[in-house]
Formats: sequence, structure tokens, C-alpha cells
Amino acid sequence: MTAGVIGIVLAGGSSRRMQPPAGGPPVRKELLAPGGTSLVARVVDAVAAEVDRVIVVAAPALPMPEFPGQPLVVRDSLPGAGPLAGLADGLRAAAALGCREPSLLAVVVSCDVPLVRREVLRLLIDRARASGAAWTVPLVGGHRQVLVSVVQVGLLRRIESWLAAGRRDLRGLIDDMPASGDAAVVIVPEAEIAAVDPRLESFLDVDTPADFDRVRRQLPYGESDRETYNPPP
Repeated sequence: MTAGVIGIVLAGGSSRRMQPPAGGPPVRKELLAPGGTSLVARVVDAVAAEVDRVIVVAAPALPMPEFPGQPLVVRDSLPGAGPLAGLADGLRAAAALGCREPSLLAVVVSCDVPLVRREVLRLLIDRARASGAAWTVPLVGGHRQVLVSVVQVGLLRRIESWLAAGRRDLRGLIDDMPASGDAAVVIVPEAEIAAVDPRLESFLDVDTPADFDRVRRQLPYGESDRETYNPPP
């Protein structure tokens, strides 16, 4: 565990690409349970191992499973506004817990990367601390993986201004930030990530049923045969 770091798990998406044909019951991907453990619980477990406290930002009225360690669950204040709005909710919740120091770090992970590795999170935390960057983002497959990243709590004000201007795009916000100085973005190259996660499993996101099957096949032998969808009662 890295002291002085919080975790924010984003679980408020609409799961549009996971929905069955018309007439089938709706599917919430965060509750899909490869190996009998929901996607969101797997991510919370990985994040909790590296931080002091975890905050889960969930869709309004969506039942959440019980988590070890009892993370704080808060609800999207702007449902449908995307992950940047959810991140703002998580950072506000951190402030309400007393985590107000601008340089305090928050590990940000979406609920749909169930194979995220602790080693990757630890690497990003170490890079964020060493650089003092406002946002530390891995570059994998030629794309900035914003939803497995580390931000400073003080970035909340900039995020709120971006949202107030009608902008919701995470990558657009990063493009608008400087490459140096107090509000800098630091990019962690794929080679550094691969050194601790050779197959880059931490970035296998579940957006579609095919993605879910792919992730399930990468679980340890036997786990993939257990239940696949486990909504709480």
C-alpha cells in the first residue's frame, strides 16, 4: 500500500454496448462476474491494495455488491455526462473526507478493466510522485489510457471549469494542459508499463460481450467456468 493516496473507481457508465437484443433484460457490465467476482469488485480489490481509501462512483440507484474494506460509494451527480463528470464526483467526495491537499494523489480506474494489476498502479503512483505532475497517464497501443491513471486532487478545479464550459472529453482536457509546470501531464510509455505487465492485461476493457469472453478466457484455469452475471438481490 502507498500511504497518502486515494483510489477512485468509476462505475457509472451506461453499458450501452453490452445490451442484449430488444426484449432481453438490461445488463450492467460492472456487475458481470467472470469467475464469480464482479468486474467492479475485481477493480476495487486491485486499487484498494495500493491506496489508503477507495471511492466508488456509481450510477444513481444502481445496487452495488458488498466490497471488502467498505469503500465509500457515491452517486453520479450528472448521470450520462461521462467519466470526467464521475471523476469530479470522486474528487469532491475525497475533499469531503478531508483529502484536500492539492498535491494528494488519486488513482483513477474504470470498473471495466478487471485484470488491472497492482504493479501498474504502483508504477503510475511512483511516476506521479517523482514528477509532481498533475496527471500521470500511460500510453498503451498508441492511446493515452486516461481511465487507468493518477491525478492530483488539486486538478478538481480545472475539471469543474472544463465541465462548466460544456466540455466532457477527458482527452481534450489533457490536450489543453501544459507539458511542463505545476499543471503538467506526464505520459508513461508502453515499454515501462510492459516491464510490470508484459501482456498489458491492465488495459483490456470490457465494452462488448466479445470483450467479456476474452477477459474470462484469461482468468486462471477453472475460474472462467463459474457464473457470468451476478446482480445483487
